[in-house]
Amino acid sequence: MSEEKKYPIEINGIKIDPVIFTQGFVPKCDIPICSGQCCDWGVYMDKEFKHVILDHEKDVIDVMDAQQVKDSAKWFEKDIEIDHDFPSGEAIGTETYKTKFGNEQCVFKGLNNFCSLQIAAEKKGYHKWEIKPKYCIMYPLTIVDNVLTYDDSHAERLDYCGIHKKENFVHTVFEAMTEEIIYILGQEGYNYLKDYFVHHYKNKETK
Repeated sequence: MSEEKKYPIEINGIKIDPVIFTQGFVPKCDIPICSGQCCDWGVYMDKEFKHVILDHEKDVIDVMDAQQVKDSAKWFEKDIEIDHDFPSGEAIGTETYKTKFGNEQCVFKGLNNFCSLQIAAEKKGYHKWEIKPKYCIMYPLTIVDNVLTYDDSHAERLDYCGIHKKENFVHTVFEAMTEEIIYILGQEGYNYLKDYFVHHYKNKETK
């Protein structure tokens, strides 16, 4: 039987996979370069978060383009997935649609490649991630079995920041995702990880 993997750090009940300190990544998420390809397959969210989005249904529809699906009954998959990494223990996925160019993408991704949920939130004066599912915000980070780690399976499909695009890497996932890590772990949690990274990993070779 294989030995259970050990994680040296735990913050706010979330274990930290050291791979985030060594895995290479592009300078930052950059929609004009990557076209938001990571959004093309939709996303899983806590089943209760659906209601957060639907509370802002009109605001979201108002910023959608002509091609997007404006019938909110078609925004979410019907099947419920059991997944204890979500607060309720259950998750649902967003639906996808096909654009006039034949691309399949998340119902909330417009032809400009930006997220209608984020645009709607900013237009209303909210924080940009107020009504955006957590796992959308986090990529290339993810939480699996309560471990904050690198989403390598998703990264295998991406043409700019994917795991196989080492020629585009300039630093680590940890260094690229400052804002996202603060969102997940809080400022104090991020500061602890930064000190740990500087002491143990800074200036060492990335993958």
